[in-house]
Amino acid sequence: MKNRMTELLNIEYPIISAAMTWVTSAKFVAAVSNAGGMGVLGPNAGQTEKATSAEDMADRLTNEIRKVKALTNKPFAVNYIFPMGGASEDPFTNAVFEVLVKEEVKNVIAIGQNVVERELKRLKAQGINVIYRDLSPTVDKLVEAEKMGVDALIVTGYEAGGHMSDYKISTLSLVPQIASLVKIPVLAAGGIVDGQGAKAAFAMGAEGVYMGTRFIATEENPASIETKKAILAVRSEEFIEFKSAIGNLRTIPTEAGKKALELINQGKHEEAYQYYGEGFKVGMLDGDLVNGTISVSEAAGGIQQILTCQEVIEEIVDTLYAR
Repeated sequence: MKNRMTELLNIEYPIISAAMTWVTSAKFVAAVSNAGGMGVLGPNAGQTEKATSAEDMADRLTNEIRKVKALTNKPFAVNYIFPMGGASEDPFTNAVFEVLVKEEVKNVIAIGQNVVERELKRLKAQGINVIYRDLSPTVDKLVEAEKMGVDALIVTGYEAGGHMSDYKISTLSLVPQIASLVKIPVLAAGGIVDGQGAKAAFAMGAEGVYMGTRFIATEENPASIETKKAILAVRSEEFIEFKSAIGNLRTIPTEAGKKALELINQGKHEEAYQYYGEGFKVGMLDGDLVNGTISVSEAAGGIQQILTCQEVIEEIVDTLYAR
């Protein structure tokens, strides 16, 4: 299966696992890459507690990258967060950059509210492929990202899990618009959990898929088994959403999620934060369905089994090519 995305990344299939906070690890990333896709080390990859400093984070990331290299000789990527809020620099971003150079990592998933020119230039100067995912994508923002020189775009619809866009634009609406306007490859994200969804994304002009939720419910993913079971049990109509201090959030209706929604509806935003502020780790990594939140795609209702990463990718490829 060859197209511009597979050629850019030197991978067999244009199927990339998302850079999910807390729920990636070397074992998981290597499993995706060994299956012919490309795994991505996300924030806090392989960890069970937060780093105490930028230096500590860099050490942990270095160790995790070396673990990936010991498990696969296939391409993989690292999450790269552009400085937020207009900041020109960020010590954690700088630390990640130094690790990328030292460890000769050649692919990043760059995430932000816009492309930071300084960061893009220094990544490209090191020969690193930059796949850009805007946290709140619009047509204008992604067209501008192409002009600035990114290598590929992740076009994320509101259906996606994690920190959701400020704009409620669906994958179905956004992907074909972007694909028709840019000349670089596009990855579709948001609501894609199987081969049929991937097939639809390709029909809309995408040249690959960027998937999170489906890969959480795999054997190799470090998420708690309780989290994986909750994903299998949830139905798409059961999710709750609220506007939080860190953006729009969707969660399986855990006790913490329901309490946060209740407090936000009462205007008690500071009180609500305690129920979701650490929710991704508590809910998704630790599997605490009372005190944590589980933020996944609204398409999670279509996930019926915990599979291996190999099986997830094979199902997609089999559906695309009916082999």
